Amino acid sequence: MNEQSPVMADPVRESVHVPGRGDFSVLRWAEDSDKPLLVFSHATGFNGLTYRSLLAPLAEEFRMISVDHRGHGMTDAPHALEDLKGWMTYSRDLVGMLDVWGEPAFLSGHSMGATVSMLSAATRPDLVRGMLLLEPVLIPPSIGRVMTLMNMIGRPIKSPLVVGAARRRAVFPDRQTMFESYQGRGAFKTWPDDFIRDYVEGGSRIEAEDRTVLACAPAWESKTFTMGSRKVWGSIGKVQCPVNILHAEHNSTMRPASEKIVRRKQPDWGIEQVMGATHFLPMEFPDLVRENLLSMAG
Repeated sequence: MNEQSPVMADPVRESVHVPGRGDFSVLRWAEDSDKPLLVFSHATGFNGLTYRSLLAPLAEEFRMISVDHRGHGMTDAPHALEDLKGWMTYSRDLVGMLDVWGEPAFLSGHSMGATVSMLSAATRPDLVRGMLLLEPVLIPPSIGRVMTLMNMIGRPIKSPLVVGAARRRAVFPDRQTMFESYQGRGAFKTWPDDFIRDYVEGGSRIEAEDRTVLACAPAWESKTFTMGSRKVWGSIGKVQCPVNILHAEHNSTMRPASEKIVRRKQPDWGIEQVMGATHFLPMEFPDLVRENLLSMAG
């Protein structure tokens, strides 16, 4: 794995109002209008600050925005469980933010965030200059159809991921306890400490001196895992910008069957498997991700 301690540039948190959709919290680096705009979307259950140590070293090259999506991080947009119908909810939010910012941007994202970026580029090609997708969630169509049917009849598939998210501990006495409960364990086993600390800071709310809660409620995270989007495979052919994909060797959300379909639909896309990586590729190989982001912008 490729870990370093880069020079950190501090982002500024600000709120973006999307008419008809709500208020979204984002982190912004650099205001130099001569730099290209890069917008990053996080994975399910994470938040924009999680990726600070990945993105901060690129502040000299991009104007960067890292988004807290609906139901995650510090975002205050409405998030009633019954209103979450699929990942197009997140995509419509992202397109709305891009419209507010008013210029074409490079998009990147991890897991759900990568898929949401792709859906957004398919919906509004005029707003997207290029994309780097990190471990996009591309479920084979046959499995996706079963998931869609089960959701339609009110019996979503309860995979271990879904069940685990629903049972996630939501309340801690403080952020340090939260950090220590994650460090070196479970999904966080391969994460450098900086990523875990930023995940905790950006993904928790201090409600009292002895009460800190997850900002992304376990029920919201769990339902997001069950949803996906029926429109993913139809959207791939509508993407017009250059695209590169990095996916993992172990436990990838882009299986060989899915990669084969992507290559058939978009033969010009760059697709690279990162040997030794797991689904948490951005945390494990940040240098490689940064190199690819810089290459995307030419």
